[in-house]
Amino acid sequence: MNAHGLHASGFGAIFLMPALLVAGAWIGREWLAFGVAICVFPLARLLLGALPADPPRWGEAVATWLDRLPVLYAPALVASVAASAALVLREPASTAALAGYGLSLWMALLFATCVAHELFHRRDRRQAALGHVLAGFCGYPLLGVEHLAHHARPGDTARAECPRVDESVWAFAGRRLRRIGREFLGPGAPLWSASAGQPSLMRLRLALITTAVTAAAAAAFAGWQALVLYAAVAAGVAFGVQLITYIQHWGLGDDHVPDRVAYGRGWEEDCRFQAWITLNISLHDGHHRDARRPYYRLGLTADSPRLPASYVLLMFAAMVPPVWFRVMTPALGYWLRSPASPVSAGRRLTCFGFFSQ
Repeated sequence: MNAHGLHASGFGAIFLMPALLVAGAWIGREWLAFGVAICVFPLARLLLGALPADPPRWGEAVATWLDRLPVLYAPALVASVAASAALVLREPASTAALAGYGLSLWMALLFATCVAHELFHRRDRRQAALGHVLAGFCGYPLLGVEHLAHHARPGDTARAECPRVDESVWAFAGRRLRRIGREFLGPGAPLWSASAGQPSLMRLRLALITTAVTAAAAAAFAGWQALVLYAAVAAGVAFGVQLITYIQHWGLGDDHVPDRVAYGRGWEEDCRFQAWITLNISLHDGHHRDARRPYYRLGLTADSPRLPASYVLLMFAAMVPPVWFRVMTPALGYWLRSPASPVSAGRRLTCFGFFSQ
Protein backbone atom coordinates (compact mmCIF):
# COMPACT_ATOMS: atom_id res chain seq x y z
CA MET A 1 0.00 0.00 0.00
CA ASN A 2 1.40 3.42 -0.97
CA ALA A 3 1.46 6.48 1.30
CA HIS A 4 -1.79 7.86 -0.12
CA GLY A 5 -3.55 4.53 0.38
CA LEU A 6 -2.34 4.32 3.98
CA HIS A 7 -3.51 7.86 4.69
CA ALA A 8 -6.94 7.22 3.16
CA SER A 9 -7.33 3.96 5.11
CA GLY A 10 -6.37 5.77 8.29
CA PHE A 11 -9.65 7.65 8.36
CA GLY A 12 -11.27 4.32 9.14
CA ALA A 13 -9.95 4.98 12.66
CA ILE A 14 -13.28 6.69 13.38
CA PHE A 15 -14.70 3.18 13.89
CA LEU A 16 -12.11 2.39 16.57
CA MET A 17 -13.98 3.97 19.49
CA PRO A 18 -17.28 2.16 18.75
CA ALA A 19 -15.32 -1.11 18.45
CA LEU A 20 -13.52 -0.50 21.76
CA LEU A 21 -16.83 0.31 23.42
CA VAL A 22 -18.25 -3.08 22.45
CA ALA A 23 -15.01 -4.96 23.17
CA GLY A 24 -14.75 -3.47 26.65
CA ALA A 25 -18.33 -4.43 27.48
CA TRP A 26 -17.82 -7.92 26.04
CA ILE A 27 -14.74 -8.74 28.15
CA GLY A 28 -15.95 -7.00 31.30
CA ARG A 29 -13.45 -4.12 31.02
CA GLU A 30 -15.97 -1.35 30.62
CA TRP A 31 -13.31 1.36 30.95
CA LEU A 32 -11.37 0.07 27.91
CA ALA A 33 -12.39 2.73 25.37
CA PHE A 34 -11.71 5.56 27.82
CA GLY A 35 -8.39 4.07 28.92
CA VAL A 36 -7.13 3.58 25.38
CA ALA A 37 -8.18 7.11 24.40
CA ILE A 38 -6.31 8.82 27.23
CA CYS A 39 -3.30 6.51 27.52
CA VAL A 40 -2.63 5.26 23.99
CA PHE A 41 -3.99 7.83 21.54
CA PRO A 42 -1.64 10.63 22.69
CA LEU A 43 1.33 8.35 21.92
CA ALA A 44 0.19 7.60 18.37
CA ARG A 45 2.20 10.48 16.94
CA LEU A 46 5.40 8.72 17.98
CA LEU A 47 4.42 5.68 15.91
CA LEU A 48 2.50 7.17 12.98
CA GLY A 49 4.23 10.53 12.70
CA ALA A 50 3.01 13.89 11.48
CA LEU A 51 0.79 14.91 8.61
CA PRO A 52 2.36 15.78 5.27
CA ALA A 53 2.73 19.48 4.53
CA ASP A 54 0.14 19.33 1.72
CA PRO A 55 -3.08 17.29 1.57
CA PRO A 56 -2.97 14.34 -0.84
CA ARG A 57 -4.57 14.53 -4.27
CA TRP A 58 -7.17 11.78 -4.11
CA GLY A 59 -8.45 9.83 -7.09
CA GLU A 60 -12.18 9.87 -7.72
CA ALA A 61 -12.80 6.39 -6.29
CA VAL A 62 -10.89 7.11 -3.05
CA ALA A 63 -12.54 10.52 -2.65
CA THR A 64 -15.97 8.92 -3.08
CA TRP A 65 -15.18 6.35 -0.39
CA LEU A 66 -13.89 9.02 1.98
CA ASP A 67 -17.00 11.11 1.34
CA ARG A 68 -19.29 8.21 2.31
CA LEU A 69 -17.35 7.26 5.42
CA PRO A 70 -19.17 9.59 7.86
CA VAL A 71 -22.54 8.36 6.58
CA LEU A 72 -21.53 4.74 7.20
CA TYR A 73 -20.28 5.65 10.67
CA ALA A 74 -23.65 6.82 12.01
CA PRO A 75 -25.43 3.41 12.04
CA ALA A 76 -22.24 1.74 13.24
CA LEU A 77 -22.12 4.02 16.27
CA VAL A 78 -25.79 3.43 17.12
CA ALA A 79 -25.29 -0.34 16.84
CA SER A 80 -22.17 -0.26 19.04
CA VAL A 81 -23.90 1.76 21.77
CA ALA A 82 -26.93 -0.54 21.71
CA ALA A 83 -24.77 -3.68 21.82
CA SER A 84 -22.47 -2.43 24.58
CA ALA A 85 -25.37 -1.15 26.67
CA ALA A 86 -27.10 -4.52 26.35
CA LEU A 87 -23.96 -6.25 27.62
CA VAL A 88 -23.38 -3.87 30.54
CA LEU A 89 -26.98 -3.25 31.60
CA ARG A 90 -28.57 -6.64 30.97
CA GLU A 91 -28.52 -7.09 34.76
CA PRO A 92 -27.85 -4.59 37.57
CA ALA A 93 -24.25 -3.46 37.11
CA SER A 94 -21.77 -2.57 39.82
CA THR A 95 -20.91 1.05 40.48
CA ALA A 96 -17.40 0.49 39.11
CA ALA A 97 -18.75 -1.06 35.90
CA LEU A 98 -21.22 1.79 35.40
CA ALA A 99 -18.53 4.41 36.02
CA GLY A 100 -16.14 2.74 33.59
CA TYR A 101 -18.80 2.34 30.94
CA GLY A 102 -19.99 5.90 31.44
CA LEU A 103 -16.48 7.25 30.87
CA SER A 104 -16.02 5.08 27.78
CA LEU A 105 -19.41 6.07 26.40
CA TRP A 106 -18.61 9.75 27.04
CA MET A 107 -15.34 9.52 25.17
CA ALA A 108 -16.89 7.56 22.29
CA LEU A 109 -19.73 10.05 21.87
CA LEU A 110 -17.36 13.00 22.13
CA PHE A 111 -15.37 11.59 19.20
CA ALA A 112 -18.69 11.00 17.42
CA THR A 113 -19.38 14.74 17.49
CA CYS A 114 -16.41 15.14 15.12
CA VAL A 115 -18.28 13.06 12.54
CA ALA A 116 -21.48 15.01 13.18
CA HIS A 117 -19.48 18.19 12.66
CA GLU A 118 -18.34 17.01 9.24
CA LEU A 119 -21.91 16.22 8.23
CA PHE A 120 -23.29 19.61 9.36
CA HIS A 121 -21.30 21.28 6.60
CA ARG A 122 -22.41 18.96 3.80
CA ARG A 123 -24.35 20.52 0.92
CA ASP A 124 -26.49 17.37 0.71
CA ARG A 125 -29.52 18.11 2.92
CA ARG A 126 -30.00 14.51 3.95
CA GLN A 127 -26.40 14.20 5.08
CA ALA A 128 -26.61 17.51 6.96
CA ALA A 129 -29.78 16.26 8.67
CA LEU A 130 -27.98 13.03 9.57
CA GLY A 131 -25.33 15.12 11.33
CA HIS A 132 -28.02 16.69 13.51
CA VAL A 133 -29.52 13.28 14.25
CA LEU A 134 -26.08 12.03 15.25
CA ALA A 135 -25.58 15.03 17.54
CA GLY A 136 -28.98 14.34 19.10
CA PHE A 137 -28.05 10.71 19.66
CA CYS A 138 -24.86 11.87 21.39
CA GLY A 139 -27.04 13.83 23.81
CA TYR A 140 -26.20 17.33 22.59
CA PRO A 141 -28.90 18.31 20.08
CA LEU A 142 -27.82 21.97 20.02
CA LEU A 143 -24.46 21.16 18.53
CA GLY A 144 -25.42 21.77 14.90
CA VAL A 145 -27.08 25.17 15.32
CA GLU A 146 -24.44 26.21 17.83
CA HIS A 147 -21.60 25.34 15.48
CA LEU A 148 -23.03 27.00 12.37
CA ALA A 149 -23.64 30.18 14.38
CA HIS A 150 -20.05 29.94 15.61
CA HIS A 151 -18.80 30.23 12.03
CA ALA A 152 -20.90 33.34 11.47
CA ARG A 153 -19.30 35.18 14.43
CA PRO A 154 -15.54 34.83 14.04
CA GLY A 155 -13.49 35.79 17.06
CA ASP A 156 -16.49 37.04 19.04
CA THR A 157 -15.53 36.83 22.72
CA ALA A 158 -18.52 38.85 23.97
CA ARG A 159 -20.91 36.11 22.84
CA ALA A 160 -18.50 33.34 23.89
CA GLU A 161 -17.76 32.13 20.38
CA CYS A 162 -14.11 32.35 21.45
CA PRO A 163 -12.71 32.36 24.98
CA ARG A 164 -11.07 35.47 26.35
CA VAL A 165 -7.32 35.17 26.68
CA ASP A 166 -7.50 35.33 30.50
CA GLU A 167 -10.53 33.02 30.79
CA SER A 168 -10.48 29.48 32.18
CA VAL A 169 -12.32 26.68 30.42
CA TRP A 170 -14.74 26.47 33.35
CA ALA A 171 -15.75 30.12 33.02
CA PHE A 172 -15.90 29.89 29.23
CA ALA A 173 -17.99 26.69 29.15
CA GLY A 174 -20.47 28.07 31.66
CA ARG A 175 -20.77 31.40 29.84
CA ARG A 176 -21.13 29.73 26.44
CA LEU A 177 -23.66 27.09 27.50
CA ARG A 178 -25.85 29.72 29.19
CA ARG A 179 -25.81 31.88 26.07
CA ILE A 180 -26.56 28.93 23.77
CA GLY A 181 -29.46 27.83 25.98
CA ARG A 182 -31.00 31.32 25.96
CA GLU A 183 -30.46 31.83 22.24
CA PHE A 184 -31.83 28.53 20.97
CA LEU A 185 -34.15 27.24 23.73
CA GLY A 186 -35.10 30.28 25.80
CA PRO A 187 -38.40 32.19 25.68
CA GLY A 188 -38.74 33.98 22.37
CA ALA A 189 -36.24 31.71 20.58
CA PRO A 190 -37.14 31.09 16.91
CA LEU A 191 -37.59 27.39 17.73
CA TRP A 192 -40.91 28.13 19.43
CA SER A 193 -42.34 30.23 16.62
CA ALA A 194 -45.24 28.57 14.84
CA SER A 195 -44.05 30.03 11.55
CA ALA A 196 -40.45 28.89 11.95
CA GLY A 197 -39.81 26.64 9.01
CA GLN A 198 -36.17 27.34 8.23
CA PRO A 199 -34.09 24.22 7.53
CA SER A 200 -31.82 24.96 10.51
CA LEU A 201 -34.78 24.99 12.92
CA MET A 202 -36.27 21.87 11.37
CA ARG A 203 -32.93 20.13 11.91
CA LEU A 204 -32.77 21.37 15.50
CA ARG A 205 -36.20 19.90 16.14
CA LEU A 206 -35.05 16.64 14.57
CA ALA A 207 -32.01 16.59 16.85
CA LEU A 208 -34.13 17.31 19.95
CA ILE A 209 -36.53 14.51 19.01
CA THR A 210 -33.59 12.14 18.55
CA THR A 211 -32.29 12.95 22.03
CA ALA A 212 -35.74 12.42 23.54
CA VAL A 213 -36.22 9.11 21.72
CA THR A 214 -32.77 7.90 22.78
CA ALA A 215 -33.47 8.80 26.42
CA ALA A 216 -36.85 7.05 26.28
CA ALA A 217 -35.28 3.95 24.73
CA ALA A 218 -32.63 3.87 27.46
CA ALA A 219 -35.29 4.09 30.17
CA ALA A 220 -37.46 1.43 28.50
CA PHE A 221 -34.49 -0.91 28.12
CA ALA A 222 -32.91 -0.69 31.57
CA GLY A 223 -34.97 1.69 33.69
CA TRP A 224 -33.82 4.69 35.66
CA GLN A 225 -30.22 3.46 35.85
CA ALA A 226 -29.77 3.71 32.08
CA LEU A 227 -31.64 7.03 31.91
CA VAL A 228 -29.41 8.61 34.58
CA LEU A 229 -26.33 7.25 32.83
CA TYR A 230 -27.41 8.72 29.49
CA ALA A 231 -28.21 12.08 31.11
CA ALA A 232 -24.79 12.18 32.79
CA VAL A 233 -22.98 11.27 29.57
CA ALA A 234 -25.01 13.87 27.63
CA ALA A 235 -23.99 16.55 30.13
CA GLY A 236 -20.38 15.42 29.73
CA VAL A 237 -20.64 15.67 25.93
CA ALA A 238 -22.07 19.20 26.17
CA PHE A 239 -19.15 20.25 28.38
CA GLY A 240 -16.66 18.35 26.23
CA VAL A 241 -17.74 20.21 23.10
CA GLN A 242 -17.09 23.53 24.86
CA LEU A 243 -13.77 22.17 26.10
CA ILE A 244 -12.72 21.41 22.52
CA THR A 245 -13.91 24.83 21.34
CA TYR A 246 -11.78 26.36 24.08
CA ILE A 247 -8.71 24.43 22.90
CA GLN A 248 -9.34 25.36 19.27
CA HIS A 249 -9.75 29.11 19.80
CA TRP A 250 -8.14 30.22 23.07
CA GLY A 251 -6.18 33.42 22.67
CA LEU A 252 -7.40 33.96 19.09
CA GLY A 253 -10.42 36.13 19.81
CA ASP A 254 -11.16 39.79 19.22
CA ASP A 255 -10.01 40.71 22.73
CA HIS A 256 -6.42 39.72 21.94
CA VAL A 257 -5.84 39.60 18.18
CA PRO A 258 -8.64 41.76 16.72
CA ASP A 259 -6.80 42.22 13.43
CA ARG A 260 -6.56 38.46 12.77
CA VAL A 261 -10.08 37.13 13.29
CA ALA A 262 -11.63 37.83 9.88
CA TYR A 263 -12.68 34.21 9.41
CA GLY A 264 -12.01 32.82 12.88
CA ARG A 265 -8.47 31.65 13.51
CA GLY A 266 -7.99 28.21 15.04
CA TRP A 267 -5.19 26.21 16.61
CA GLU A 268 -3.96 23.25 14.56
CA GLU A 269 -2.07 20.07 15.43
CA ASP A 270 -0.15 17.88 13.01
CA CYS A 271 -0.56 14.41 14.55
CA ARG A 272 -1.56 12.07 11.73
CA PHE A 273 -3.59 9.72 13.94
CA GLN A 274 -5.51 12.56 15.56
CA ALA A 275 -6.38 13.89 12.12
CA TRP A 276 -7.68 10.45 11.18
CA ILE A 277 -9.85 9.82 14.22
CA THR A 278 -11.33 13.34 14.26
CA LEU A 279 -11.79 13.63 10.48
CA ASN A 280 -9.25 16.46 10.39
CA ILE A 281 -11.07 18.60 12.92
CA SER A 282 -7.61 19.27 14.36
CA LEU A 283 -6.88 21.24 11.16
CA HIS A 284 -9.17 23.90 12.51
CA ASP A 285 -7.68 27.03 11.01
CA GLY A 286 -8.12 25.63 7.52
CA HIS A 287 -11.68 24.55 8.37
CA HIS A 288 -12.63 28.09 9.40
CA ARG A 289 -11.01 29.47 6.28
CA ASP A 290 -13.24 27.25 4.09
CA ALA A 291 -15.97 25.52 6.09
CA ARG A 292 -17.40 23.80 3.01
CA ARG A 293 -14.16 22.02 2.16
CA PRO A 294 -14.57 18.30 2.98
CA TYR A 295 -12.35 16.87 5.68
CA TYR A 296 -10.25 14.77 3.28
CA ARG A 297 -9.19 17.87 1.33
CA LEU A 298 -8.00 19.86 4.34
CA GLY A 299 -4.32 20.45 5.05
CA LEU A 300 -2.29 22.35 7.60
CA THR A 301 -2.57 26.11 7.12
CA ALA A 302 0.79 27.69 6.38
CA ASP A 303 0.49 30.37 9.07
CA SER A 304 -1.69 28.66 11.68
CA PRO A 305 -0.87 28.60 15.40
CA ARG A 306 0.17 25.10 16.46
CA LEU A 307 -0.81 23.24 19.61
CA PRO A 308 1.95 21.70 21.71
CA ALA A 309 0.08 18.39 22.19
CA SER A 310 -2.98 16.42 21.12
CA TYR A 311 -6.54 17.28 22.07
CA VAL A 312 -6.79 14.47 24.64
CA LEU A 313 -3.80 15.70 26.64
CA LEU A 314 -4.82 19.33 26.35
CA MET A 315 -8.38 18.55 27.46
CA PHE A 316 -7.03 17.51 30.84
CA ALA A 317 -4.51 20.35 30.91
CA ALA A 318 -7.32 22.85 30.28
CA MET A 319 -9.24 21.53 33.29
CA VAL A 320 -6.38 22.78 35.49
CA PRO A 321 -6.07 26.45 34.46
CA PRO A 322 -2.56 27.09 35.86
CA VAL A 323 -1.26 24.14 33.81
CA TRP A 324 -3.10 25.35 30.70
CA PHE A 325 -1.72 28.89 30.87
CA ARG A 326 1.78 27.61 31.64
CA VAL A 327 1.74 25.43 28.52
CA MET A 328 -0.20 27.60 26.10
CA THR A 329 0.96 31.15 26.80
CA PRO A 330 4.43 30.50 25.28
CA ALA A 331 2.82 28.78 22.27
CA LEU A 332 0.58 31.79 21.66
CA GLY A 333 3.51 34.15 22.09
CA TYR A 334 5.58 32.21 19.57
CA TRP A 335 2.82 32.39 16.95
CA LEU A 336 2.28 36.10 17.46
CA ARG A 337 6.01 36.69 16.96
CA SER A 338 6.45 34.29 14.05
CA PRO A 339 3.11 33.69 12.29
CA ALA A 340 4.83 32.94 8.98
CA SER A 341 7.00 30.20 10.53
CA PRO A 342 4.65 27.97 12.55
CA VAL A 343 6.11 24.93 14.24
CA SER A 344 4.62 22.01 16.09
CA ALA A 345 7.06 22.14 18.94
CA GLY A 346 9.45 19.19 19.03
CA ARG A 347 7.90 15.92 20.19
CA ARG A 348 10.33 13.61 18.48
CA LEU A 349 10.66 11.56 21.65
CA THR A 350 7.58 12.67 23.58
CA CYS A 351 3.93 13.37 22.86
CA PHE A 352 4.15 16.84 24.40
CA GLY A 353 6.22 19.75 23.11
CA PHE A 354 7.04 23.02 24.84
CA PHE A 355 7.54 26.42 23.27
CA SER A 356 10.10 28.76 24.79
CA GLN A 357 8.92 32.06 26.22
